[in-house]
Amino acid sequence: MSSVEMFRGRLIAIGGNEDKANDLIVLKRVVQEIGKKEFKVAVITTASEEPEQRGKDYSAVFKNLGALKVEVLDIRKRFQANNKDLVKTLEGVDLVFLTGGDQLRLTTIIGGSKILEAIYSLLEAGALVVGTSAGAAVFSDIMIYEGKSEEGLLKGKVFTTSGFGFVKNIVFDTHFMKRGRIGRLVQIVTTNPTCIGVGLGENSGVILNGDGTSEVIGTGQVIIIDGSEIGYSNIMNIEPEGSIAVENIHVHSIVSGYGYNFKNRKFLTK
Repeated sequence: MSSVEMFRGRLIAIGGNEDKANDLIVLKRVVQEIGKKEFKVAVITTASEEPEQRGKDYSAVFKNLGALKVEVLDIRKRFQANNKDLVKTLEGVDLVFLTGGDQLRLTTIIGGSKILEAIYSLLEAGALVVGTSAGAAVFSDIMIYEGKSEEGLLKGKVFTTSGFGFVKNIVFDTHFMKRGRIGRLVQIVTTNPTCIGVGLGENSGVILNGDGTSEVIGTGQVIIIDGSEIGYSNIMNIEPEGSIAVENIHVHSIVSGYGYNFKNRKFLTK
């Protein structure tokens, strides 16, 4: 039995750099998953170094795709995340969209705030919560915030902190293939095989359902790292920055139309 804890509501984690100008494959599917012709969107730009531009970009895209209203929450300071008027703008929202940028900025400013409490409530009520890049990295209870790709298999060189905890024991990494980040997830899963690693490719994402099933969308790949059958690793016996040896990690490559059951740790075919 899996130790992955599932959730109420609906989540979509996107690997970053999703197409916002041409075919819009991923974002069109996001809108489709809302399940309403008339829908309200809240875009939270906290993670971005260019929040105004990101807000304009996503506002234009979602209005183009039929949004009745798009609220951009340009939250840059901790006190704003506890502002009652900003919290009210989330009332009746059908989609909460967390933009990319720096996930540590996102957790530092919004973690434990009234805004985050409102997002939890929306998720439980059935709203769709979507994150891209940094916005997806914060989904789990364990969040990678730093670690060079080439040092991913050196003990202690991948840094984690607490994420928002929408899901438990699933760790997301983004821009996965382009930045060669497989070592980062292998280290996380080796140190605690309870966790399942999810590497999200660019212009790709995974729709996570509360029952543990998921579907991959977009043009790239999603990589699943499962360490539940690890037989041996040297992680406890090596010094910090030592090279990690580990056997019997399972790796799944999943593309659009296929999926994964996080509860049963099973690849899902079409």
